[in-house]
Amino acid sequence: MPECEADGTEEGLSDVPEQLRTQLTPRQFVKFGLTSEALRSYVPLIADEVIDFLKRSPSFKGPKGTLDVPIKMAELTIYTASRSLQGKEVRSKFDSSFADLYHHLDMGFSPINFMLPWAPLPHNRKRDYAQQKMSQTYMEIIKARRDTGVKKDEDDMIWNLMSCAYKNGTPLPDNEIAHMMIALLMAGQHSSSSTSAWIMLCLATRPDILEELYQEQLSLLGADLPPLTYDALQRLSLNSQVVKETLRLHAPIHSIMRKVKSPMPVDGTPYTIPISHVLLAAPGVSSLSPEHFPNPEKWEPHRWDAGNAKDEEDDETVDYGYGLVSKGASSPYLPFGAGRHRCIGEQFAYVQLGTITAMLVRSLKWRNPAGVEGVVGTDYSVSRASSMKFSLLASGR
Repeated sequence: MPECEADGTEEGLSDVPEQLRTQLTPRQFVKFGLTSEALRSYVPLIADEVIDFLKRSPSFKGPKGTLDVPIKMAELTIYTASRSLQGKEVRSKFDSSFADLYHHLDMGFSPINFMLPWAPLPHNRKRDYAQQKMSQTYMEIIKARRDTGVKKDEDDMIWNLMSCAYKNGTPLPDNEIAHMMIALLMAGQHSSSSTSAWIMLCLATRPDILEELYQEQLSLLGADLPPLTYDALQRLSLNSQVVKETLRLHAPIHSIMRKVKSPMPVDGTPYTIPISHVLLAAPGVSSLSPEHFPNPEKWEPHRWDAGNAKDEEDDETVDYGYGLVSKGASSPYLPFGAGRHRCIGEQFAYVQLGTITAMLVRSLKWRNPAGVEGVVGTDYSVSRASSMKFSLLASGR
């Protein structure tokens, strides 16, 4: 098999000797904060954030109302991610100045910065200031935890990274922890917020599925709907299928690029792709292929029912240094990529999206406004969810 690798380098290790950088990467440190035990602890935290959000947000006051889906889902996902992965200190700061710093840092993701990240533009000055202040805030949190001698009481990523060390025993420096935490905060926010918005928009067109999700919880978890746990979430198969089907039809990534490292013959053709060339896979193409998914443009969670769908994963697994994962190289379902550079946050994303969906279904019913039918199509030319205005009518159960 030809060997391929992704373009790009690991960031945040510039102060570490080269011999140590070759032994461990940020992905390997982060894996210890994404264990099954950690994921179990995140479900109640995310569920509580959803409940609190519904109580506090003006959009959900009264028996019914209208909400701007992308805006509200962006808020909710950053609150849930910060509370679970980032820790209670970081979450508390999102109700004050930290949210503004995050916004300024987020605005650094402008097209011009992919070519001219150093450009002396106003939004770049705000971006750089925000990065410095956020890094300082994380290091203050780390120092406070160490100085007060507080014992670990949660499985957040700061605690995880504080306990990490290189193979020679050198502890992970505080500034590197801070930079990794900023990277984690930014890494999945746009994809998770857009996917949760698509879930709501799709369910607004399928009241039958929305009601079926609610009945699934009543049937499997009990009429009193007890607090959601990780084990309970795993039992909600249709809830999981809603997430999976939404990711299939509205993949958060539009392309996956890999650099060819050895000559790659193309089966059935006389062509061989030479080294140094870059290959591009488009998840949105394979996921809409009728060869793999009948009636592919229809949003239908039941296509994933047992026995209905092809196994979307191959059986070959490999450990790239951050846990055993399916290579996924032959799968038409690629919302998180495949191979060595597959998204390390995949399992957290499923937990976060699944928990948000389950808690919203418990609390709300929603539908399209009068005169609106179907779901707007994916438009990759839109750079920010905040520029899309999609409203739904919501009411309490």
